[in-house]
Amino acid sequence: MFSKRKESLFEVPVNKKGTSNSNAFVNAGLKDSAVTYTGKGALAYSTTDNDFVDQFGSVGQFLAPRDYKDIAKDMGILYMQDKEKAVKFTLYLRLISRKCKTFDGEVTENVQRGAGLKYESIMRMVWLHTNDENAFWDNIGLFIAVGSWKDVFEMMRTDLEFNGFNDKVLNWERMSALISAGLQNKETSELVKKYLPQITAKSKCTTVRKQANTIIGKYISNRLFGENSYKKYRKLKSSGSAHVWQQLISKQLFKDIDFDTVHGRALSAMVSGNFLKNNDLEDVYIKWIESKPVAKFTGYVHELANNINVPNYTCKYSKPLAPYKAMTINKQYQGLVELAKDGVNTNSGLIVVRDTSSSMTSTAKGSNMSSYDIGKALGIFFGDMLDGEFSNTWIEFNSNAKLHKYKGTTFVDKWMSDSSESYGSTNFMSIIHLFNALKLKGVDEKDFPTGMICISDGELNPASLSNTNIEEARIQLMRGGFSKEYVKNFKFVMWNIPNGYYRDSDTKFQTFGETKNVFYLSGYDGSILSFLLGGTDMVDEKGNVIEQPKTDVELFETAMNQEILNLVKIN
Repeated sequence: MFSKRKESLFEVPVNKKGTSNSNAFVNAGLKDSAVTYTGKGALAYSTTDNDFVDQFGSVGQFLAPRDYKDIAKDMGILYMQDKEKAVKFTLYLRLISRKCKTFDGEVTENVQRGAGLKYESIMRMVWLHTNDENAFWDNIGLFIAVGSWKDVFEMMRTDLEFNGFNDKVLNWERMSALISAGLQNKETSELVKKYLPQITAKSKCTTVRKQANTIIGKYISNRLFGENSYKKYRKLKSSGSAHVWQQLISKQLFKDIDFDTVHGRALSAMVSGNFLKNNDLEDVYIKWIESKPVAKFTGYVHELANNINVPNYTCKYSKPLAPYKAMTINKQYQGLVELAKDGVNTNSGLIVVRDTSSSMTSTAKGSNMSSYDIGKALGIFFGDMLDGEFSNTWIEFNSNAKLHKYKGTTFVDKWMSDSSESYGSTNFMSIIHLFNALKLKGVDEKDFPTGMICISDGELNPASLSNTNIEEARIQLMRGGFSKEYVKNFKFVMWNIPNGYYRDSDTKFQTFGETKNVFYLSGYDGSILSFLLGGTDMVDEKGNVIEQPKTDVELFETAMNQEILNLVKIN
């Protein structure tokens, strides 16, 4: 089941064309068993001794579609320990950061934030369906709310592509009833129409995806209108208003496009290519984009950076952007920043630290960009998201560490002015040496950052024979003259962007057991940093303000304690 995609679903007519231990003995033994090493030979741990924290801190590993057996193993581990948290985490993985609208039209009071990972979360929901179908149906409405109605059809497509129609795993009768309910609901009907699969003649079903869409479309049509009533189905789909701009494009009525109706990713694709130029829409579009303070975008910040025409991990060979293209990137970026700051206490003493070692030039898992470029985009984003003395300052580290200040005011300006290059080793301790050197020069302790957001692939150099880098960093800060109180309260936020530079690219952790002021974040949506910061969004079910998390476990719990996730039901 879900082990290998099928090559065809029907014959195509030939066309003549977990939780921590408290026992000291057991804990010490488990800690020894968890010892591992980075690609550079540095001491680290393969686990924090908490399965939920491990997977939460490994989200960057899940952008590339994984084998179902690996997803099922991870989901099974969590579900065995805490069913509710496992379902919450599944929804968190899918959650597109925004205010979410439920099936009955209710909108969350605050912005909900998550990882935005479609495939991983869909396959975890498939696991839930096969292992606890009641829990699946109790929470499928929430899953759609955090993601998209398109996900329902993607589940059915995936079922077909792996198992075929005769051996399908999902309950298609209930799936079609869910779709029917969505069509009858005025809050959701237009979106459901938009994503209804297209029925294509068998002779033109040249891919498995087209075959799957046709099978699903016919099945739904038969359920809604009776056998072979495909004209009614096509009429229903074409009556939708959620994709008018797409219909106008297909009819070549380009002048009638209302850019306000185009969703963010599509707008980005339109502008980054030659669509506007080829269809004589540049002037119309420029007038429209100039009138907007921000532009819609629901993707990741590094995807916007990818439109700056950077051919590799350094921007030195970039071609100049057309002004309206740069304006679109900047306004879509600003929309992401404003969303991330909404309801969050952004006054922070954190400083961005970026790994610019050689391994960062390797392509990030599931992406077409390097870990270096993704880290560069996130670094600029964090600099704009956070207020305070270090908001536009960052530390580069490879063999040595250097302090930088961003130049310019826009995302494109800052990206283009960053002349750092990726080379050398991953000497995390060089950051600590920089701190100590500045302390020795007389900089007062109160003027130093209170923590760092370290963006890296985690493959750090050895710090000592017996300590991880963070354990050794604390020792060296004390030796450098920093007070015990400063070192104890200094926050290490390890943001992992995995790649395949080393064969073993599993997430490496710097601590074992619940640890104060060491936090593990991963993935590509920078707004999840808000879970560390507190603010009006951070309230419990009774409306009480939640304090900033003090440990890696509390950070996970804070991320799961969101308005939409608290609606999860497990009977």
